[in-house]
Amino acid sequence: MESMNRERTLQEAARRYARLHANDCTQDERDATTEWLAECPERRHAYELADRVSADVSALAHDDRLGQKLRALADEAYAVRAVQPPRRWRVGAGLAASLFVAVLAWQGTSPTVTDSLQSVAYESTGAERRAVKLDDGSTVELDVDSRIAVRMSAERREIELMSGRAMFDVAHDPDRPFSVTAAGSRTTALGTKFQVWRDDVNVEVTLAEGSVAIDRSERSSSGDAWSERLSPGEQLSIDTSTQRRLRRVVDVNMSTSWMHGRHIFRGTPLHAAIDEVNRYATRKIRLGDASLANLSVAGNFIVGDSEVIVDAFAAVLPLRAVDGGDREIILIRSVRQ
Repeated sequence: MESMNRERTLQEAARRYARLHANDCTQDERDATTEWLAECPERRHAYELADRVSADVSALAHDDRLGQKLRALADEAYAVRAVQPPRRWRVGAGLAASLFVAVLAWQGTSPTVTDSLQSVAYESTGAERRAVKLDDGSTVELDVDSRIAVRMSAERREIELMSGRAMFDVAHDPDRPFSVTAAGSRTTALGTKFQVWRDDVNVEVTLAEGSVAIDRSERSSSGDAWSERLSPGEQLSIDTSTQRRLRRVVDVNMSTSWMHGRHIFRGTPLHAAIDEVNRYATRKIRLGDASLANLSVAGNFIVGDSEVIVDAFAAVLPLRAVDGGDREIILIRSVRQ
């Protein structure tokens, strides 16, 4: 019974993984999957496993010999249930079968695996950034805790920013548009350098060089169409729930300072600076007094050194640090004499 439940969970994870990467996936489906994953650790583990295996399979799916082997494995996985093979092998085979179907569904291919479109996932974990060289010569710099899915073909170059922040340095190829989707928005460029940042509330696109067009992606299920074009030094923030947009001129060096291992703040609200510092710090900073949130901060700091940054803030702002243990520093208001 336990092995059957595990296999059902793995198969359901593979099905949901495929739906979330389908062009017609709706926000309701995304929300339902988020709730499904939150219900127990086994489901999250199954989904992560589906993601890893799918990335490996997708990277080689254009190889007919691999496709034949995977189809044989899929057939065998279901045929052997009657003879009760060892649990670990049976679950693995069931997952392989489900994932093969999931990969084909994501790519929109037939079981002959003849489409040239490949899909590969990349992620950075912990406090480490990651540089990725794509097949077309483009480069992607992933910030910490960031993840992308890359799909390349002879006609198009498609990236999905699934979480976090990434800088894209796009190789010029006018015959193959380069697009990055994130939470209902799509940024398209031919040869340029731009950053996309996604969190639970907003998508933020910052243009360093060239030109980009931003619009609603095909995966967005409702709302009016819109489009924006940025010039170097401009940034567009998009509210993912309302699609409201804010366009402004920014200091690109400040917005991309994480690529050089620095935090650069210039008139930055304290709450935003803390969010940025906490992306890299082992010992997190927490506001113990909400009235401090909009105090303005400035400085140039090494990422990850939260104690030094807090000392600098306390030297010029009406606040002091309270020891919250090994994992936390709490900021409260102080009264200066």
